[in-house]
Amino acid sequence: MFLGLDYIISSILWLTLVGIFVFAFRKKIFKRFYQDESIDQFIEKLKHYLKKTYPKISFNYSIIDATKDEPNSDTRKYTIISDIFNQYTALSIPKNKLPTLTPKELQWNEYVFNCEPNKQKLPPDWGKRKNALLTRDDHQCLRCSKRLTISSTEIYMLRSLQEGGKYYLENLIPVCKDCKKILEKDSLEKTVFKIKEDLEDIALSS
Repeated sequence: MFLGLDYIISSILWLTLVGIFVFAFRKKIFKRFYQDESIDQFIEKLKHYLKKTYPKISFNYSIIDATKDEPNSDTRKYTIISDIFNQYTALSIPKNKLPTLTPKELQWNEYVFNCEPNKQKLPPDWGKRKNALLTRDDHQCLRCSKRLTISSTEIYMLRSLQEGGKYYLENLIPVCKDCKKILEKDSLEKTVFKIKEDLEDIALSS
């Protein structure tokens, strides 16, 4: 028994429409599958970014398992981001990394003279001091281990001028912009952080 031509054509059209519908709404139809795929990509990218950017920080990833029953993938992603960010802000500078006496090879002719504060002005050899700090601390943020360049380096005073601190290199440490904000601010609520922006970008792209 042969099927009529009209029946064959209508069947093909119907199957085509079904195929288009399934393709267009595949993420809703197979929502759970795509959520799992999205989360897996996000976690992989997040771990890669953190390991590459902050090589000496051992982040605790227990939040990933703790949120595995969260049905909304976006909620889960931002809960993970919040936990990682809280770990980052809670970091303290390891005592064994704090500078000791500055070796002679990192000093220059007017180094000691310019260590004395002069009416809240930076020393005239501030650029030399920044270079010396980067050399001493292997071009890394002393707090989070992020790689630093001259332009990305901020300098933090362990003992502030108000507390009697001076510009000796052992009172100065190189830090990234995020760490400088954390070390100097009482409230972090409205502060913009590069790490948080980067993690949110990873969430959006996963």
